[in-house]
Amino acid sequence: MKRWLGWLLGLVTFQVTGAQPEDFLNLCAQRNLALWRMVQQDRFTLVVQTTAHQARQLEGLAQGAGFQTEVTGRRGLPFFLWRFRKRYALLAGLVLCLVLFGVGSRTILTVDVSGNQALSAEEIIAQLRLCGVSVGTYAPSIPVREVENRMMLAMDQLTFFSLNLHGTRAEVIVREREEGPDLRPEGEPSDVVAAADGIITHIEPWAGDAQVHEGDAVCQGDVLISGVMDLDPIPPSTESLGTRIVHAEGKVLARTWRTLTAQIPLTATEKVYTGERTTRYTLSLMGKRVKIFGKSGIPYETYDTITEQAAWTPIPGKTLPLVWEKETYRAYTLESVAVDPDQAEALLRAQLLAALEEQMDQGKVLQTDWEVTEQDGMLEVKLLAQCSEQIGRQAALHLPAQRPEASPPEPEGDAAGTP
Repeated sequence: MKRWLGWLLGLVTFQVTGAQPEDFLNLCAQRNLALWRMVQQDRFTLVVQTTAHQARQLEGLAQGAGFQTEVTGRRGLPFFLWRFRKRYALLAGLVLCLVLFGVGSRTILTVDVSGNQALSAEEIIAQLRLCGVSVGTYAPSIPVREVENRMMLAMDQLTFFSLNLHGTRAEVIVREREEGPDLRPEGEPSDVVAAADGIITHIEPWAGDAQVHEGDAVCQGDVLISGVMDLDPIPPSTESLGTRIVHAEGKVLARTWRTLTAQIPLTATEKVYTGERTTRYTLSLMGKRVKIFGKSGIPYETYDTITEQAAWTPIPGKTLPLVWEKETYRAYTLESVAVDPDQAEALLRAQLLAALEEQMDQGKVLQTDWEVTEQDGMLEVKLLAQCSEQIGRQAALHLPAQRPEASPPEPEGDAAGTP
């Protein structure tokens, strides 16, 4: 430890010559001069060592007492830096390196996210950037607890968020909210209605009374299973027990017919590259882009951009925020070309079948018919499909209109009951 401290302070070695060297040592003790080393070479010669800031005081003390001094060595950081006193560029570079080392060692260079499943790491890092933490942020200036609270308020999908700073690395640990079970709203009265026109092929009421039978034709919006259930009388009584309101459920399959249409022009615009290109190079340091060289403007009206990036990865799996980016701009012109009708028809057919699958719920296609027409440079494809699908959908309860009760017949004759 003393060795390193001496190197930082700087040490000067003197050879002191005089009649009585012990008198010189007594003077040093009286003036509180610290001697780091003392060796007596002979009866009249001493070799002593002191720090750089006390060297001039020791030399003046020795000469005042009649001793001769000679500097035999200098070492340490102050003398090393003194060599660069006229080399300003090197001195400035050394100072800059020390500053960058001091600041850079506490600057966020990487952000690691763990514990996420549904949310991507990019989404969490993007929201964290809005809270003031990103690559290039000075770590001691980050209010960790405040950032954690803001992240919890900003992202409803999280139930836990922790931010830990480890030098140049920010560690983010999250826990996502678990979705609760999809509970049926059994307490909410409802009907099952038809989502499309069709002919009933199968009906299976789980709760409620079926209003249609197999073979019945229904229109969109018709009630298939009613949430108003009639209560059967208890034998031997034949008196009605009224009705009960329930949350109607069930499975209703029907044969449906759907018509879908799609169009596409028979001419398209195609890119034709001219062979001209422009290249730019950019260095990105902690999210700050610095243009290295390349033309300032892009002289093309229409062009494609090809970006190639190479990140600095000194440790496998750890990428530092130093990215070399190359952008190439390729010029092209637009020309009209004819579209192959067969390929266009095949494309529209595939799109119509995909759209039909999305419209159906638990169904299948029974039969398809196609109509293809070409007019005014447009190709039109129409799909006529016969399907079997589940058409029952939950809807608000539709209460039937109450019948007015019949008034009792008035008695014949006068008020006294005389016939």
